Amino acid sequence: MIRINENTIDDWLLSAQRKLEYWEPDIFFEELRTPRRDAYASTFQRPEAALELIKDKLEAAKVRAPRPFHIMNIEAPGGCWELGTQISPDLTTFMAPNGHKIDTETYRFVYLLCHAIVVDEHDVVRHQCNNRACIRPDHLLLGTQAQNVLDEDRRKYAGHTSQGRGQALDAQVKKHLQRRPDPFVVEPLAHDETTKPSDQWD
Repeated sequence: MIRINENTIDDWLLSAQRKLEYWEPDIFFEELRTPRRDAYASTFQRPEAALELIKDKLEAAKVRAPRPFHIMNIEAPGGCWELGTQISPDLTTFMAPNGHKIDTETYRFVYLLCHAIVVDEHDVVRHQCNNRACIRPDHLLLGTQAQNVLDEDRRKYAGHTSQGRGQALDAQVKKHLQRRPDPFVVEPLAHDETTKPSDQWD
């Protein structure tokens, strides 16, 4: 059996606190300034209230049992920490120290705070576990919208339902992502001995 040393909520909060202590605007910050980026920057500079908020969110999450080890969940081992549902993930409203209100998905807020990252509007937080209800920091990854679409296709290809868990019927999966051709064609398991390969000599 594979044993996984999982970080606790306190581990993640301590890691976030350390990263936030050393956070500084990068060289492109002034050129890319928006009200949302300014709000996150002010939050990172005075993170106490935000850290308390994500602590409450992480503690409120429902811990799911880990899925059986499989190639499709190798990037997100361990059980999900769920808040909300796959279709309606939990939302967070936070008043930043500069007075700007941040309204976003909880998983996005948790990820950005835990990693001390200010992102652009087009950046997305992806779920390596294919479960949008999950707010577990090490199941999340920053990426693009195109990568997010590929994650969704991969979830369907793996046979997971729209809830992110369980098995889906092929009817829910795009034809080109189905696990077998439709209609299914039986392939022979052995070569026909009566036919010689074309590169053999008599």
